[in-house]
Amino acid sequence: MSHLVFNRTRYVGNGCVARSLFSNCRQFITRGLLVALLGTLGTSGATLPAIAQMGTQTPGASKTSNIAEQLLGQWQAKDPKSQKVITFIFAPSGNLFVIAPARDGSSVALKLGYKINSATQPMQLDMKLSPNDEVPTIFEVTAEGKLRVELNNIGAGQSRPTAFSANSTLFEKTSQATTVPNNIQVVELVTQQAKAGQSVVRQYITIINTAQQAFYEKKGKFAATIDELGIATTLETESYHYQIVPQGDRTQSATIIAQPKKTDLPSYIGAVLVTQSNGKTTTVSGICETEQPSTSPPATPTLPSSSSSQIQCPKGSRLLQ
Repeated sequence: MSHLVFNRTRYVGNGCVARSLFSNCRQFITRGLLVALLGTLGTSGATLPAIAQMGTQTPGASKTSNIAEQLLGQWQAKDPKSQKVITFIFAPSGNLFVIAPARDGSSVALKLGYKINSATQPMQLDMKLSPNDEVPTIFEVTAEGKLRVELNNIGAGQSRPTAFSANSTLFEKTSQATTVPNNIQVVELVTQQAKAGQSVVRQYITIINTAQQAFYEKKGKFAATIDELGIATTLETESYHYQIVPQGDRTQSATIIAQPKKTDLPSYIGAVLVTQSNGKTTTVSGICETEQPSTSPPATPTLPSSSSSQIQCPKGSRLLQ
């Protein structure tokens, strides 16, 4: 069984906090990317594709090659309101890094695959999220050498846009470099044998918690189901069953439990809790693990005080850092 591993970094969550220009960025990360992240937990033989044309070789192949060469490097766009910057790095071998600002001021780079087709008008760009999930969209290189990409109303399994919207994203090329700076965190889809069921379950719950935080920020309440979150997954990995458990009116907390399929493994509960910080409503999240093997998950964690930034796990369980 293949699964997702975090390559030299940690998963930071929905880094796209900009408005207007990048209004779809959060959807792209929390919906499209999560489809990929969770999809790989149960997929074997996952690989990122090399850059390729769609269809057979034609005289237009040289044009595709020229466009592919133009794309290589770093492209940036800035939201005029928040001044947040998002960076696309098109790299060789069909790798695309999407760098976005995280809430703590750092950045996270999401590693995807991509392929293009320059024989159509507008040209086509497919961002590969997993072997079975890709986001189809369109792009163009303007006469001024800028890169226009349609990022509105796109997602895995959705139809490709046929024309650019009024607020499609316009990127400027800032560098020919095709590598991510060493100080940038990278989330990478990798294929390898599962090393530990506990490692997978922690990653799984972290992703769900992050998606719930993004959902709450947008809706003012938490999602009751995986479908409502917009994530395609079976709620099952090799060693665990998962279940989102709605809490009350879904405005104060959200939990997901992970119950092991074997009696020699611990159980988990992931929680996102609403709290107040400097007079503003915000959310904090965490994961509690039973101290001993158990088929019963811990009770719902709590916040010891209204100003706390860390959840408190119930007796018999510990907070994972």
